[in-house]
Amino acid sequence: MDATMLSPELNQRYEQQRQSLPAEVEGYYLQTPLGPVWTMEAGRKDAPPLIALHGLHTPAPFNLELLWPLTQHFRVISPDIPGQAGKTPGIAPLPSHHAYALWLEQVMDSLEIASCPMVGLSFGGAVLLDLAALNPKRISAASLIVPAGFFRPLWRPLTKLVLPLVSFKLNSDQTHFDSLMKPLMGDNWPELEAYYFATFQAGIPMTLMPPGPYHLENLVDFYAPVQMFTASEDVYFAPDKLAEKARLALGSLKEVHEIQDFHIPSSENRQFIQRECVRFLCSKSA
Repeated sequence: MDATMLSPELNQRYEQQRQSLPAEVEGYYLQTPLGPVWTMEAGRKDAPPLIALHGLHTPAPFNLELLWPLTQHFRVISPDIPGQAGKTPGIAPLPSHHAYALWLEQVMDSLEIASCPMVGLSFGGAVLLDLAALNPKRISAASLIVPAGFFRPLWRPLTKLVLPLVSFKLNSDQTHFDSLMKPLMGDNWPELEAYYFATFQAGIPMTLMPPGPYHLENLVDFYAPVQMFTASEDVYFAPDKLAEKARLALGSLKEVHEIQDFHIPSSENRQFIQRECVRFLCSKSA
């Protein structure tokens, strides 16, 4: 059963976000050897494909909104990752033994995509890196947005999230949830925060362990050009440390942009990310 079927409110908010997109998008269950994968597409059918990998509990409709300008240039394909608050049924893959990369390869094979550009947001960045480590030729170019996968943060989220999380667990109301979300996103995306709240209310567990971390020895054969975005107030990944780890691991890292914002950025900074992703991926895919 997909996660949205566990909660009428979660399903309603998923569909509301889908309907709020600038144009109608196609949604379907892609049949793979590892099971069905709910997939959403936007853009021209004859455009070159681009796979967009979403962040934790931030499924396809939100992912497509974040990356919408890419649909003018690519056929943007956003699969819901299993084990998260989307429509793909099944449990989360193991974070080890390239389980996420094998899942993503099955998705690509079922779509008949040999190689394409990709965007990885947060948790999705680690999934992208898992594929880069296992089969790097399947990625032609990449944009990593506040990505997991280079190191596992501990102290930074502990200092910012533990007390708000304890308070929320004790009270479980909207006010305390707002306090919990403040270090993650401020007031940057109310619709996404409401979706997160519905996810908590539905009792869907957090898939906190992404694949990785990946270092140069894992990615030595990954030559595709990469751009990356960090955030000054990221609750998980200190921007300087993230940039340093990425430069050490990726010989093909071409540019790093630091935005002055939270892990989930404001509308203005989302527009900046959109412009830079379009510029970079179009130039590297020409």
